[in-house]
Amino acid sequence: MKQKKPVQLAPDELRAEAAVNEILGTHRFDYDDQAEPGKADFLLDPIDGDGPKVALEVSSTTDPDRQGLWDGLDRHYDGPIPGLQGDWQVQFTPGTHVKQSARPLVELLQHLERDGVDRIGLNGWNDSTPPGQFPTQQHAERLHKLADLKIVSAQRVRSDTPSGRIFPFEVTEGIARHTADTISPYVDAFLSSERGANKVKKLARYTDREGHLFVWADRGQLDVTTALRRGFVPSDSPNLPDSLHTIWFGSLDAGEYVYRWTRAGWTIATVTSWVATTPLTDASAEG
Repeated sequence: MKQKKPVQLAPDELRAEAAVNEILGTHRFDYDDQAEPGKADFLLDPIDGDGPKVALEVSSTTDPDRQGLWDGLDRHYDGPIPGLQGDWQVQFTPGTHVKQSARPLVELLQHLERDGVDRIGLNGWNDSTPPGQFPTQQHAERLHKLADLKIVSAQRVRSDTPSGRIFPFEVTEGIARHTADTISPYVDAFLSSERGANKVKKLARYTDREGHLFVWADRGQLDVTTALRRGFVPSDSPNLPDSLHTIWFGSLDAGEYVYRWTRAGWTIATVTSWVATTPLTDASAEG
C-alpha cells in the first residue's frame, strides 16, 4: 500500500498554533493530517498537565480567490529575481495567474529598466504623450501586456542598494479606522458564512475540549491592523454559540499583537515567538 504523503501545514496555520501555544502554555497533541474527516486543525494539550485542552480551528476572512493569489505571490516573490536590476512594487489583482505571469512580468520590467522607464499603469502614468496624440506603439503594447497579465501597475522603488526584487501589493478599499468598532462585526460576519458555520460545527464535536477559533483578517481590512498596532480594544462582543470558548483574531501585518476574546471580553495578547512581518506598502490607506 502506497504511503500517504504528510500534509504540509500552511504558514498562517502554524503561526496561529504558535500564538495559542505560547499564550496558553499548550503544545500540539495532534493535527489534521486529512486521514479522517471532520478532524480539527489542531488538538493542543497543556505542557505541564495543568491547563486547558483545546481544539483549534484556523481560518481567514479572505476570499478564497484572494487567498490563493497571496499564497502564490509569497511563493514566487520571496527573494531577488535573476536578471532584474532594480526593486519594483507591482499591483496584482485576484485574477492574476501568478505562475504563468511570472516570466512575462520579469521580461516587461527588464525592458522598462533598459529604457529608463520607472513606472507603468493601466490607470494613469502615461509615456509623456503630448495631449491630443496617441501613445507610442511600444507603450501601447506594454499596456496590453500588463492587461493580459491582469496586473494593474508597476513602479520602480528607488534605493541605494537595490536587490532586484518584486514587492507585490493589492490596493483595496479598506479604511484604517482609529477605533476597534469593526472587530466584532467582522467576527459575526465570518461566523454567519458557510465557512464559519463549518468551523463551528467541527469544533462542537469536541465536547471534552475548549473550542478555539483563530481567524486571520483579510489584508485589505486595514482597520484591524491599525487597531492592533495602536492597542485599541473593542468594547462590544461577537455573537458566539456556546460551543466556542475563545476567538482569536489577528492580522498578518500587525506585528506581534493578536486579539483574544473570551466570555470576559476582548483583550490584546503579545506573541513573542512571532517574527515581525513586512509592513503595509500602501501607507496612504490610513486616515
